Amino acid sequence: MLKGLHLSMTGSIRLVEISEGLVRILVPDLEYYSSSSARIEPAWAPVFYNPRMRISRDLSVAIISAFVKAFGRSKIKVCEPLSATGVRGLRYAAEIEGIEEVLINDKSALAYELGVQNVMRNKLNDKIRIYNREARALLLEFAEKGEKFDIVDIDPFGSPAPFVESGLLALKHNGLLLVTATDLAPLFGVAPGSCKRKYFSTPMRTEFSKEVGARILAAFVVREAAKLGLAAEPIYTFLANHSLRIAFIVKRSKSLAKKFLDLLGGAIYCYKCFYRSLTSYSPSERSCPNCGSPLMIGGPLWTGELWNPNFALNVLERYSERSYLSSTGMRIVKLIASEAGKPALYSTSTSLAKLAGLGDEPSLKRIAEIAGKLSVEFTPTHFDAKGFRIGIQLYELANYFRG
Repeated sequence: MLKGLHLSMTGSIRLVEISEGLVRILVPDLEYYSSSSARIEPAWAPVFYNPRMRISRDLSVAIISAFVKAFGRSKIKVCEPLSATGVRGLRYAAEIEGIEEVLINDKSALAYELGVQNVMRNKLNDKIRIYNREARALLLEFAEKGEKFDIVDIDPFGSPAPFVESGLLALKHNGLLLVTATDLAPLFGVAPGSCKRKYFSTPMRTEFSKEVGARILAAFVVREAAKLGLAAEPIYTFLANHSLRIAFIVKRSKSLAKKFLDLLGGAIYCYKCFYRSLTSYSPSERSCPNCGSPLMIGGPLWTGELWNPNFALNVLERYSERSYLSSTGMRIVKLIASEAGKPALYSTSTSLAKLAGLGDEPSLKRIAEIAGKLSVEFTPTHFDAKGFRIGIQLYELANYFRG
């Protein structure tokens, strides 16, 4: 379907060839389009390509491979409606067994032409369909025609909120929805007004703000699905650089949708003793059960699991099979496999040192040793290099360090 196209617009931009995963593609020369006095900013290029997000794409290859294996799927059809250069969709077509067809799309005519060149460059014409449409209109058109997808991957620059409903409508029963948010300031509590406007939730500025942001994004998708009679269950969550990404299994089930809505609640936090907990929303407790201080309350958010532990192990196995994937991504999938199913709302060594009045922050190794002596769960978290999940409140751990 790509034969005979006349490509004219891409000749006007400066391109370089790069290798990522098992594909070679043309992308804008980011150094050329960035100011010499500033850091390289992908948004300044005529077509968006962010090399720092290769880690996210590496993990996504493993997630989709794990989905294909776990659900025994074959002849998988994928839709990536916000594709820019097309690198993500091309990698899915080239690297994942069982992918029959990938639809890539971008409303930018320039991105479309560059995508066409990259498809032909990798000889993937037989596996990839490429469109030049507005993303929501395209998804809704396929939904109306009944031509739905096994996987819909929503990977925008900024918030995914405008695209989630149309993505859900274009997804098959028991399909995989992947959602990326790069507007992290609202989700992590830096811009709370923006979070309320986009996600209808109040974020929190705490040491575990990143997890709260993930739970807010998960809750948004769960609500968007429920209003359509669909049940969206988070099965894998990761934060890589400036990209928060969650994978959901989506089923047609009003009863299951109601069950997931019952898992929406809030997070409560005490700034004095660092007590934290997930709770129903709105929580009845307004003062800390430990010290009586006023509680900070965030949400609505998802209070269920952010990972399916078995699926997390499956992702690790699929990632390990691909030696060309980044070592940074390997570190992330290993950490996630260990933290899946562990206590919610992680702590940090910085907070522990502050609460316990320590001169130096204890290492995670030292904290793990103490957790072992106390016979409580402990695992580092991929959300924060100083973060850890532990089976007791932080003030209880601090008391041990004081003693």
